[in-house]
Amino acid sequence: MESEILYFSPTGGGRKVTEAIRRGMETIDGGNIVPCIFVIPVYGGHMPEPAKRKFNDVLSQDGCPAVLVAVYGNRAFENALTDLDAFVRERGFNPVAAGAFVCEHSYSTEETPIAAGRPDADDMKAAEEFGRQVGEKLASGDFSSVDAGVLKDEPSPEESVKRFSAFVSEFRASQEAKPHKLVPKYDRELCTGCGICVSVCPAGALRDDYSIDASLCINCCACVKSCPAGALDFKSPFAVPLSENFSLRKSPRWIL
Repeated sequence: MESEILYFSPTGGGRKVTEAIRRGMETIDGGNIVPCIFVIPVYGGHMPEPAKRKFNDVLSQDGCPAVLVAVYGNRAFENALTDLDAFVRERGFNPVAAGAFVCEHSYSTEETPIAAGRPDADDMKAAEEFGRQVGEKLASGDFSSVDAGVLKDEPSPEESVKRFSAFVSEFRASQEAKPHKLVPKYDRELCTGCGICVSVCPAGALRDDYSIDASLCINCCACVKSCPAGALDFKSPFAVPLSENFSLRKSPRWIL
């Protein structure tokens, strides 16, 4: 079964999940059915604005079936799928399936691992199975819509949520008192001038001279994770509380 893929995946986790879903769908003969797969990362519990801008001009005139996927860093996907559901419906698509998959968090490092190494082999198998089930649904002639809001997060330990919520409240208070925007730090001595970081930045925040426009930076860490020389580094204040409170493995979830 052929499919059209639209993804916003700064650090590549969503792209890997997408490819696995497509492989699963391709095991099913769906004739001339060409569903559209939308894949987004979760930023602060919502669909990120850069993804909205990227997909803004994608329209369907005939209710094309859409598969909605949110990838998140093992904390929660919250309202991201609901956002995506409303977004694609406004553009004429018909959501027939929705899923949430865990990928390594943008802030994950060796010191503060957050879903490190995911999607792993088990995640990829699950994504292929999801794709296979979507393919079977469409091949059977079932184009019934799903309500992405029905899919709920796998609960985290109550104490972990409380500790993280307390941190977020303290952080917001500090920002109100002294607003500041953190961006990756650039080490000119380590930089080899390869330009990879500039080419992978999805927001255009990295200039050709390797300076960073804080107003454009979305803290996705694509530049940090792609730099072969380790010339970029980002220390998010969220890394430690995320690593400490959301280490229990969460599983893929979906509805059809």
